[in-house]
Amino acid sequence: MGTNRVKTTRREILPRKHWKEEETAFVEQNFGRMSFEEMAGHLGRTARAVRLYCLRKKLTAGGRTVKRNLLVELLRLRFRNLEDFTPSRAFYEAVGIGQRRYWLLFFGRRQITGEEYCRVADYLGVTMQEAMDSRQLELFSNEEMAGAGQDFEDLNGKGQ
Repeated sequence: MGTNRVKTTRREILPRKHWKEEETAFVEQNFGRMSFEEMAGHLGRTARAVRLYCLRKKLTAGGRTVKRNLLVELLRLRFRNLEDFTPSRAFYEAVGIGQRRYWLLFFGRRQITGEEYCRVADYLGVTMQEAMDSRQLELFSNEEMAGAGQDFEDLNGKGQ
């Protein structure tokens, strides 16, 4: 009737270690500069543990990314911390973006289309006014705006 099977694993399970501040700082400073294997060797962890930490913290390396990540800006309208939003299967289906495409957009490797942007905004409950306001380009720095305000007053004769 019952057989006595011994459960075997393919790999030895190592005890879990909590990430220390020095380790997290090292990974964040060297992400994109060193491979996962190199960082793992330095930290005394497995390459997989380092890779999973980077994914969990949504770290992005420099390199080829879009100028403005509109998806991240849109998420920041709704969530103080980006970690507060975890896309679900229902999210992917509602906005019509696949999981792979979402993460390419999130990490800035692809630019979000206008249609995708509107669907994500609708899903998050961001009004079109808020969404469009967040897309406006910052054309001038604060110093330039201060100077422009003075110039505007001079044109109106108030600065005399």
